[in-house]
Amino acid sequence: MKVEKNVVISEFIVNMYDPHYGQDNSNVDIPERTRTQAESLTRFRVPYYVLTNAEGQEAETGAHIIHMDLFNHYPDLTLYFHRILMAFEFLQKHPEIEKAALTDAGDVTMANYPFDKVEEGTLYMGDESFYIFATPVITWHKDLQRIEDFIRENGLLPTLNLGVMVGTRAVLLEFLGIMVNIITEAQLKLSQGDDSYRLSDVEMAISNYVAYKYFGDRLVHGREVTTVMDGYQEPSSAWFKHK
Repeated sequence: MKVEKNVVISEFIVNMYDPHYGQDNSNVDIPERTRTQAESLTRFRVPYYVLTNAEGQEAETGAHIIHMDLFNHYPDLTLYFHRILMAFEFLQKHPEIEKAALTDAGDVTMANYPFDKVEEGTLYMGDESFYIFATPVITWHKDLQRIEDFIRENGLLPTLNLGVMVGTRAVLLEFLGIMVNIITEAQLKLSQGDDSYRLSDVEMAISNYVAYKYFGDRLVHGREVTTVMDGYQEPSSAWFKHK
């Protein structure tokens, strides 16, 4: 399968408990759940790829639903970390991709075409209206010690949200590769009996840690990338509306 050069990619993991929302996500109609985003992308003629472990789902919305097996050698990971592994694998397999946006499947829409403005070497991310120290999904979950130390020392930074991330293929692979390296090290240490390497249930802390620590001088977030989360901004110059 050959993929276009500028694409939007979402991941939709099914049949796995969602610890953030406290929901079981079995028997999900993925085409319907991704319809709003797919229709927004059709207006800009941007190809949309939805990666999922579900079998036999086909869309009439313009989305390409791609089956991918989960990496089952890491039994302690939640669906949020499996999404990272899945996106990393897909980008690795498709060097024909030049630029991409990685988005949450169910609550993101494209408001303005982004790829003409994406610069080499720059990572673009969505953000929230809170500082890190005021984001419960980060502060209420225990994580690796170095990540907890970073969050404590940098609590006044704006909270970044992995629900929208845009960049060249190289930048996205660099970001996801660092995340995968941390995940792999943690799983190895856990298998050796070191419980201090147990990751959080959600990926918010680790994604903020990686973005600020490794991309701080080439990171763009704010209203160029996304609208105010849960905000009502019509019209907006942002690339994406998130929630």
